[in-house]
Amino acid sequence: RRDHPNTMMLRIFSVLTLSISFSLASNTQTIIRVRTVDGSVIRVPLNTDDGDGSPPTLSSILSAAGVDIDGNSGDDDGDSLQCQLGSPGKANSQTFHISPSSSDRDKTASVLGLKHGSMITILPPPMKQQQQQSDSSSTDTTNDSNNNRYNPYPDLAKSTSFSTAARRARALSRGVSRGSSYESLSRVRETMHVVEPQSDGPLSRVYVCCVGAARFQQHCIANNTPSSAASVTKGTKKQPVDPKVENRIALLFGTINKERVDQSSRKKARTSLSSTHEEDKMCGVAKVHAVWEPPFQKPPLDGRHYDEDCLLSSYDGESIKENSNNVAKQKESATERAVRVANYLGMQPIGWIFSYADENRHEDGDALPVHGRDAIVGSKLQIETMKLLGREDGGKFITLTLDGRLGATEAFQLSDVCVQMVAEDVLCVPVVDEKLTSTRFIKLKDPVLVSGEETKRLDSVLLLVNTAMLSHVGLYSGGEDAPFGGSVQKGSGTLLFKARKRTLSVLENSNGSGSDGKLIATTV
Repeated sequence: RRDHPNTMMLRIFSVLTLSISFSLASNTQTIIRVRTVDGSVIRVPLNTDDGDGSPPTLSSILSAAGVDIDGNSGDDDGDSLQCQLGSPGKANSQTFHISPSSSDRDKTASVLGLKHGSMITILPPPMKQQQQQSDSSSTDTTNDSNNNRYNPYPDLAKSTSFSTAARRARALSRGVSRGSSYESLSRVRETMHVVEPQSDGPLSRVYVCCVGAARFQQHCIANNTPSSAASVTKGTKKQPVDPKVENRIALLFGTINKERVDQSSRKKARTSLSSTHEEDKMCGVAKVHAVWEPPFQKPPLDGRHYDEDCLLSSYDGESIKENSNNVAKQKESATERAVRVANYLGMQPIGWIFSYADENRHEDGDALPVHGRDAIVGSKLQIETMKLLGREDGGKFITLTLDGRLGATEAFQLSDVCVQMVAEDVLCVPVVDEKLTSTRFIKLKDPVLVSGEETKRLDSVLLLVNTAMLSHVGLYSGGEDAPFGGSVQKGSGTLLFKARKRTLSVLENSNGSGSDGKLIATTV
């Protein structure tokens, strides 16, 4: 019986296909993949023999991949170098010792079951016990410090530092694929703070006591006597000599209020159809009523820089809060006494002020008088204030700068990320040298993201929030040293009604705590 022509063609095509498939299969070379310790993958062809007629072994395959199995035995025991056959982390993967004293290195490819595309992973040598203990202790110390750390802004806080996360990612990337994955790199990047300009702060404006600011500037003039304004005669003309300035630091006491954003003095006619004032926008306002200078200040560098230690060493928010009701304690610092008396008079710490006399504060057109060291000091004071008053009230903190030569004053607030980075010890404290080198740019211990780029050098301008400043006369700015009388006492020397009312209310609410005598002694 004769076959149909189409059937005959189908048989011929099948025979040709089988012959071509057999030919390709016979010419296909078996490739073995070898992953080294650094994560790179090397492809090694699996030959039928090693050239001397013997079948390929595990040692010959690794040697062809460039792995020095004889020179990298590792520890003294000689059994530290290992490899893994199969995908890392899988249940069917097998581990073999490839040190010179091991018999696994002489196993053939057929015994190991190597096929085309099989993966051999070189495992990193195990960490020594002493090094493991030191690393675990350092990790525990880091975790303890992070757990005990006070976070002024928990939303911006990082659970671990960039250095710790990067070190862990490098450890995971040794010999396995997960450490070098995009997910691990993304986790490391999430530990970096994002620094960007902050347009608004919790306070929209600050009222600075002009009497207190003028007195503070007078105290910055060394040897403030009429002889300090002497003149030098050059030829027939007398030229005034610039007074010597000893920079100082002070704590600001006042109140936090709310007022309408629109403070125009023009009164609008009101009718029964006029809208109520409840619809007016309100804003946070700080009013400085007293400027308190810590005693025994010792400005370094012959007075060219203020002494921040005299305030930071004694201004502890948690300690002041615990001892606020314990007046009869063993010893009370001057700072704690000032905070307590201010609390009796209805005030709280709302900021700080420092003076400067170096001309390089405005050396650049966009430079501001608050430099890196000043931002760190202000952040530490704000953190202690937040511990004392709480995160919401303590976060309303003002930084005032005063030119000791001219008396020009500017107001700023520190950005939230600045205060949080200081709490996490990310910023390196700049050293003030004899030349008063500008500390505008701050070096960082860990990189941060600025405009999407990593950097370890930060411009302090990005940490500041410009704040409007207005002048007024504080409630407790009176005294003999004031240029003009404050608003605490009358010209006859008697206290004003509002001052007497505040003092009497404190005396009446003391509840027999024994603090009456101390209050009178500190307010007279």
